[in-house]
Amino acid sequence: MTDKISVNCQAKLSEAITKPRHFWSSGPSRVREVCRLAYLFATDLALDGAIEIIVRPVKSRRTLEQNAKLWAMLADISRQVEWPVNGVMQRLDSEDWKALMTAAARQEVRMASGINGGVVMLGVSTKRMTVAELGDVIECMYVFGAERDVRWSEPKGQMPEQWEAA
Repeated sequence: MTDKISVNCQAKLSEAITKPRHFWSSGPSRVREVCRLAYLFATDLALDGAIEIIVRPVKSRRTLEQNAKLWAMLADISRQVEWPVNGVMQRLDSEDWKALMTAAARQEVRMASGINGGVVMLGVSTKRMTVAELGDVIECMYVFGAERDVRWSEPKGQMPEQWEAA
């Protein structure tokens, strides 16, 4: 009976693990616990064959300063630029502009069928973007604004160089 349960658990484990697991620590105080959990997970995986373990620094997420700049720029654009929606020129709110700008910066559009028909453009969360990714969005907004004579409430010179280099 015990052998049957053990084989059953291994089969379920190998079925459940279809993609990598990520273990991360926000600082030195949790490294030991995170390594212990990763070790236990890796030990279970190794029963089914070879495994690969990668340790690397986490890419830094967007900063609060970047986020504040993003929303200030979105507000500037929403006050000054009209955009065609359903064939009619209109002012969009900052959320709509954020969806347009993140799609433009990523050169990607995600769309879904609407619940009651039509098409819905899916936005991208800026909260999960890296410093460099949000830097790309901000740079894209500067280019867009320059083409439409947007007057920024903050001058471009205040954008730290590390956003582009990160």
